[in-house]
Amino acid sequence: RAAAAPTAAHSRRARLDAALRRSALDPAVQYARAFAPSTVANLGPGFDLLGCAVEGRGDTVVARPLEVSDPATRIVIEKIEGDGGRLSLVPDDNCCGIAVRETLRLMEEECGGVNPGVGVRLELEKGLPLGSGLGSSAASAAAAAMATNLLFGEPLPKARLVEAGLVSEAAVSGYHADNIAPAVLGGFVLVKSTKPLVLQRLEC
Repeated sequence: RAAAAPTAAHSRRARLDAALRRSALDPAVQYARAFAPSTVANLGPGFDLLGCAVEGRGDTVVARPLEVSDPATRIVIEKIEGDGGRLSLVPDDNCCGIAVRETLRLMEEECGGVNPGVGVRLELEKGLPLGSGLGSSAASAAAAAMATNLLFGEPLPKARLVEAGLVSEAAVSGYHADNIAPAVLGGFVLVKSTKPLVLQRLEC
């Protein structure tokens, strides 16, 4: 018995699925390394509004591609150094993992998404003490977002990476961008608004 001919709707769906597979992002490099500096915030009258990056110490994240069959396991934190064993390797409980999850979501929003068979493996080197007042969580989130963006060929502008880091900061230390913005952008940054996110780099 002859198979039924595909309907027009099925043909359109097949073409759409094929187009999405072609447009999905694949890793552009075998690994990507990103560094994010310490930051100082709450400067003068700029409580939760004004922060700056500080030259010297910071956090480093290495991101590598990961083959996955289940989207729920597309982020894996393989190793953390320099934290004294205090940070979780569970992505949803770690600012690195949260920042990467949000970066991948923004890639889907902006670019059609990442190949569903590809995830991200992370290694975090903590150069900043936890609870130091130097933007430790923001440095980890910024480095993770930047490394993931580099891994897939930098499809997102830096301002969108601040958004990814802001989601991470909201989960661990509060919804404020005065650490994450300078950690990603460098220099002095004025946060004019968080909803929507409006940033201004200041000359110094």
